[in-house]
Amino acid sequence: MSLQPTHSSTAASRRRESGTGPSILVCRPNTRLGNTVLLTPLIEELQTNLPNARIDVLSACPAAHEVFEGFPGVYRVHELPFRGVRHPLRYAGTLLRVCRVGYDIVIDPCQNSWTARFLTRWIPGRLKIGFMHPRRKRGLDVSIPFKDAPRHMGAYPVYLVRRALFDLDPEASRADEAALAMRLSPAERQLGRQEIHRLAGDEARGTVIAVATHATGAKRFGLTWWRAMIGRLRELAPQSRFIEIRPPSGHASLPELPGFSSRRARQVAAVIDAADCFVCADSGLMHLGAATDTVTVGLFKVTLPQLYAPRRGRSCALAASDAEPEATAARIAQLLDRGA
Repeated sequence: MSLQPTHSSTAASRRRESGTGPSILVCRPNTRLGNTVLLTPLIEELQTNLPNARIDVLSACPAAHEVFEGFPGVYRVHELPFRGVRHPLRYAGTLLRVCRVGYDIVIDPCQNSWTARFLTRWIPGRLKIGFMHPRRKRGLDVSIPFKDAPRHMGAYPVYLVRRALFDLDPEASRADEAALAMRLSPAERQLGRQEIHRLAGDEARGTVIAVATHATGAKRFGLTWWRAMIGRLRELAPQSRFIEIRPPSGHASLPELPGFSSRRARQVAAVIDAADCFVCADSGLMHLGAATDTVTVGLFKVTLPQLYAPRRGRSCALAASDAEPEATAARIAQLLDRGA
């Protein structure tokens, strides 16, 4: 079963007669902010080609409501408890509410998630789509080979729906890959600019560079590294002003810098959006930054940029070494010069 762009299945056609499009569930029960932001190109694709669709998202990310808040096609975010095993009644209650909806289309956008495939198989739906997997062969009506899909985690869900719903060939399905997007409102952007002005001072002078030191495990760079990198970047771009994007706890890794912290993902995104450049290691914050209009520079040393590189405008991934913070600063300075 396939759909052409802006058209619908038989079930969806019946809904369209009553003024509505198909109901769609995107099944991605993951807890991480970055993986949730990486779904936004898929939501953009569905909204563009099925403008009357009602899109729901099943997620375990506490910030999922904020990530999809600006998308008019997203009707509801079903939020599973963050640590579901500790809240079995809440987990079961959420799934029961999802099952009562009766979706036209259920999408498993992830190739390797056992939980997403299990729930896709279990949740009622007229059409279920996902990627082929040698050990998860049951539960889908349309399964697409992964071998021709783009490797980036924001791109291959778009490839999936282009092939499975819109019946495009592999080459067309890889074209014009959508960028990440937070869809900030004008009011949110204005508040972000005000906060940058408060933190960095005179807006007319220099470039504002936001940095975030937090990352998990081997993706993290030490504070000595960050101070050396920032020191060298100050020399190369003397008019630059630096601020720190801090974790929700407000803990300052670089207390010598003015800092911003919030438990609201959209507020953090608005402040990043108001900066000229955002530099951080591969992390959820990197993807949040890449979903804004600021130039986001993701620093990679253990993960693969092909999978996770920032995807919007001039944002980019840089290979960085623990031993060479000055070289990283030089490459960031070159990027800023090119955009001046």
